[in-house]
Formats: sequence, C-alpha cells, structure tokens
Amino acid sequence: MRKVRLFLGSAILTTSLALALPAHAEPTGAPPPATAAAEQPAADTAPPHPRFQVSVSYLPMALGKITSKSAGMTDTADGAFASGVGLSASAHVYKGFMVGIAPQAIWKGKVKADPKSGAATKVGTDLQYDLLLRLAYAYEIPGVATFFAEVMPGYSTIFPAPANTSTGLVMVYGIGGEIDVTRRIFANFEAGYQMGYQKESSTAFYRNNYVRVALGVGVRF
Repeated sequence: MRKVRLFLGSAILTTSLALALPAHAEPTGAPPPATAAAEQPAADTAPPHPRFQVSVSYLPMALGKITSKSAGMTDTADGAFASGVGLSASAHVYKGFMVGIAPQAIWKGKVKADPKSGAATKVGTDLQYDLLLRLAYAYEIPGVATFFAEVMPGYSTIFPAPANTSTGLVMVYGIGGEIDVTRRIFANFEAGYQMGYQKESSTAFYRNNYVRVALGVGVRF
C-alpha cells in the first residue's frame, strides 16, 4: 500500500512540473508594440520648396536731385516729379531671405527749371532704365501681412535731354509690405530711396537721386 502511495505522489509531481514549465517560457514572437513603434524612423522634416513671386508696380518718384558735371563745372538742381514702372521676380531661398531681379523704367526725370521744348520730349530723352538685383528679408505675420526690407544694386542707363547718355551703378533701399488679397494674389507697397552713380565720361556725368514709392500687385506660385 505504501508503494502505491509513493507511486501516485511521484506521478502527480511529475505531471505538475510538466504543466508548469510552458507557462514560464519566454516568448519568441515579434517585439511588443511599444518597441516596434520606437524603432520606426522619424518623420521627414525637410523644409518646403522655395516660394516664387512676381509683381508689377507703379513708381512715383519725388523730391529728386539731379546733378550734372561738364567742362569742370558741377551743378545740382531739383528734379521734376517722375514716374516709372517696375517688375519684380523673387524667390524665398532660406527662411525669410529672398533673391530676385527687378528691372524698371523711369520717364520725365528732368530738372524742374528746364523749358518745355521739342528737344526735351523726343523719344530717347529724359528716360532711365535700371536693371536691379533684389536682396530682401521678409517677416510674415500670419493672417495679417508680410513686411520686408530690401537692397537693390544694379546698372542704370539715362538718356538725359540736355546731355549725352550716362551709364553706371544705381542703388535702391526700401521697406514695405505685402497684403494678401487671395491665397496667391497680393498687393504690395514700398517706400525707399534711389541713388545714382552714372557717368557720361571720366570727366562728366548726369545722375539723379529720388525718394521712390512702389504700389503694385503680384502673384505667388
């Protein structure tokens, strides 16, 4: 009888151990969801593509000073009110920094005291063409406006009525803003100053400085 009891006890102990071992085995499947999520690559954080914009503006030019030098004599006089038109094409290249070109044409940039004669109104006189490089920094207030400051160096050609053609450097400084009309269309305004360094020859020049305003519209794409 005692041997039967020992045999039954041994059988029960062996069966219990066999059932308990699988419950404590380590899993060999896929890692838990938290570990799998941690191993996923980070989301792409590349900056957006540069945003291009093109605008056309009317350029009133006031408070001008026209300086000329000929035969060793230098004369400075007030300039008449001048008008112009400008085209600007720019791209956002890094954050708020913008680079572009801004050609413009200005007419009636004459001395106030000049008489109105036929020679002063011929085609090719009192005209100015500027090809400018636009460097600007823009700061956007979402839903309100975009404000900017710009510097535009360039090359200028003047066809003055009383003298020969003057060519040379020109510099434009300005501050302004852009107001959205739609998602793509905007109105722009700017106030600045334009300084000319044109020359006719090594001993003569005809150049002008103006307070300038730009009023225009543009589109982004």
